[in-house]
Amino acid sequence: MKVEFTIEGPPVGKARPRVTRRVTYTPAKTSHYEDLVRYAATSNFTGFFEKGSPLDVKIIAYFEVPKSYTKKRRINCLAGLELPTKKPDIDNIAKIVMDGMNPKTRRNKQLHKMVKVMRGVYQDDQQVTYLTVKKRYAERARVEVRVKEDEGR
Repeated sequence: MKVEFTIEGPPVGKARPRVTRRVTYTPAKTSHYEDLVRYAATSNFTGFFEKGSPLDVKIIAYFEVPKSYTKKRRINCLAGLELPTKKPDIDNIAKIVMDGMNPKTRRNKQLHKMVKVMRGVYQDDQQVTYLTVKKRYAERARVEVRVKEDEGR
């Protein structure tokens, strides 16, 4: 079983949770992007990777070439000779995409437990045993993701 999907728009990194005197919350930009990832993943995939099955995940984040670059530098970027060394960090891109593929849950106060609100691709991202993340330049910004069962190396 395998799922491939694309998240259109510039890559976003996972932000740190914010803490106030009363609550700890996830910033809105992070939670909206996780919802976008979840929607893109589940709209292309009707199945579900069961808990216990090891997964292989490949994430490629494509950034637009900055307008300020010269024509020669732009060609080098698109040819893969120059790579993006800018924010967001590669580990934060991986975290937001992998958390976005988890099922969305909310706390039900009457039942005193977490309830699944929206399905995900897998039960939990702890199932991922092999992860590849790359940052590249392209004509349009996007993030391409591929998830498949890991056969072992």
